[in-house]
Amino acid sequence: MLDWDDLKTFLAIARHGTLSAAARALKVSQTTMGRRLDHLHGRAGATLLDRTPTGFRLTPTGAAILGEVERMEDAALALERTISGEDQRLEGLVRVTTVDALAAYILTAGLKPLRDAHPGIVIELITDNRSLSLARREADIAVRLGRFDAHETVVRKIGDMAFAVYGSPAYLGAHGTPDWASGAPGHKTVRVQDDLLDTPDGRWFANRTTRAEPALLANSREVQLQGVMAGLGLGHLPCYLASRHADLVRLDTGAALTREIWMGVHRDTRHAPRIMAVQEVLVSAISRSKALLSPDFGTATSAPATTCQPPRNAS
Repeated sequence: MLDWDDLKTFLAIARHGTLSAAARALKVSQTTMGRRLDHLHGRAGATLLDRTPTGFRLTPTGAAILGEVERMEDAALALERTISGEDQRLEGLVRVTTVDALAAYILTAGLKPLRDAHPGIVIELITDNRSLSLARREADIAVRLGRFDAHETVVRKIGDMAFAVYGSPAYLGAHGTPDWASGAPGHKTVRVQDDLLDTPDGRWFANRTTRAEPALLANSREVQLQGVMAGLGLGHLPCYLASRHADLVRLDTGAALTREIWMGVHRDTRHAPRIMAVQEVLVSAISRSKALLSPDFGTATSAPATTCQPPRNAS
């Protein structure tokens, strides 16, 4: 007879297609996932997943039970959320998903009051560009750039983040000031990877650098920052990150981009004391950093023209 651990193994491999990806999802080793798959097939008495050169695929038997197993998962997760939501203790693990630089430079710096007041609460910061599921309890709280809609999730805006284009003095001395109206010909860029170009900041920068050539692609803001500082090219960076480095030059593009910061929590767990406490400290961290996150921010809303710190002379 299959138990819930067997079924979680089945779902993870069915969804992710490979042992390595399924192992990462369940936070186990690939070897452990392989053993679990063998155990699953032994307990089931039938093959549910076939190995192919490109990964695993459902057998007819596996496809026949997939829907039922997903409904079982939904019920189990709802039960877990209900129990977690009723947990009145100010202790335990709270998982927060957000992007790497925001976690490192803004959110982590604001966690000390929570630690002092509630030492039993442990924060797990999951820095990932993927949208982890609150319904599946991949995270308890999500802090993302831009409003997001998810099943049974309560969201609210908690701040704004301004972006600007930066370059190193050495790079600008060699390449000059970009001609934005012409697509910045003759320039190099440090930007997000192609799969992240369809974001407000990715599109904003791409539209102004149509004739520039990419020099470095990275999904990490910290890596992009280091690439700009090294003189590899122009980078479209969050102001709070780049303004920490006085040797970087902010370029005047005529208009700058601002993205909204939103926080979400599943409705079943939003009143759990430990999750409420973590939400409060995250909101406070964003609020205290407003001058860094959105310097000289005006009244515009999502993705408006706004102004970061006054640009230095780029000539």
